[in-house]
Amino acid sequence: MALDEFDGGSTELRDVVNDFKEKEPTPHVRSAVYGIFDAETRACLYIGEAKWLISRLNDHYNTRTGSQIKAFVENDDEIDIDASNVWERTAVKYVSGIDGGQKGRKEVESVLIEELNPRYNTR
Repeated sequence: MALDEFDGGSTELRDVVNDFKEKEPTPHVRSAVYGIFDAETRACLYIGEAKWLISRLNDHYNTRTGSQIKAFVENDDEIDIDASNVWERTAVKYVSGIDGGQKGRKEVESVLIEELNPRYNTR
């Protein structure tokens, strides 16, 4: 069934579909240092490093096994984030291509934690 058969023939929607079809595939980011931020206040909530970024972010947001970020927010009386919409309220930044494997990632993570003082990292 074609998009037009679902009344999806609007110019705007068609442009999005065409852009998608023309886009080159990009490789998955594997190892990275990442930060989870409050999208409204831009406050840094958590900094971490991961050998497999997508898997680690799944740990933070997975609702079936218990979201780590949701648990942080639920137990924090001083933050105005509704735990039920933590996914929509947060944003993720990451840097990849760090030399030195886990040791290199840990060094970058440590510097970011020092500089950004994330709310939910423990020292």
